[in-house]
Amino acid sequence: MEEYVIIYTPYITVKGKRIYASSYGLKAFKLCIPKDRYRVK
Repeated sequence: MEEYVIIYTPYITVKGKRIYASSYGLKAFKLCIPKDRYRVK
């Protein structure tokens, strides 16, 4: 079974434009990233 890192972010970027979670009635988007692809900034 693969392990994931769960990140919550207020916006995501799609094709160079920011999409905010608040416009969808959310506080944040939930992203599940595989642990081997996750890097800390």
